[in-house]
Amino acid sequence: MSSRYVHFLFFLWLTLVVSGCGFQLRGALDISPDVSPLYLQQNSVFELAREIKKLLATNKIALAENPTQANSQLVLLNESKQNRVLSVDGNGRAREYSLTYTVNFTITISKPGKQAEDVQADPTQETVSLSRTLLFDPDAVLAIANETEILYRDMRRNAARSILLKLQARSPKSSVPNNSQTVNGTDIDKVQ
Repeated sequence: MSSRYVHFLFFLWLTLVVSGCGFQLRGALDISPDVSPLYLQQNSVFELAREIKKLLATNKIALAENPTQANSQLVLLNESKQNRVLSVDGNGRAREYSLTYTVNFTITISKPGKQAEDVQADPTQETVSLSRTLLFDPDAVLAIANETEILYRDMRRNAARSILLKLQARSPKSSVPNNSQTVNGTDIDKVQ
């Protein structure tokens, strides 16, 4: 056998193994298409909304221009960034910080066959909160500021993913397997 043929077979085998084990790319969430189109109200949470829009585009979920055209709504109420001192050195200077990113939002999904006006009027507020630890070096203040921004950006990406996972959990499952078969015009449940 030629080495090209062996390489081809190896990559074919690897592709089958990876697809067979349920592997999905990080952006793929398998959100029910019933939530599309989705109306996203971002308020003042612009950067998080941008991350959510990227994930929605990756998952082929359309965005609606206004709530009356949408099957679901995601309202980003607010976000907050907090830091607190975790430890200090012998001179009383901060050595370690805890950074926390919190976002409050609501998700509303209309029931199949109902209009957007029939959606519940007062959805419950949900929260996603993430935290990271940052070691402070007084000799590298500029680097610490950059690292802080990178950590907040990473938490924002994770928050966007968490919000869409909550949307996925609340979405109607349209692809429920049919466990019945028809025999002579009569439905018979399959035995499993």
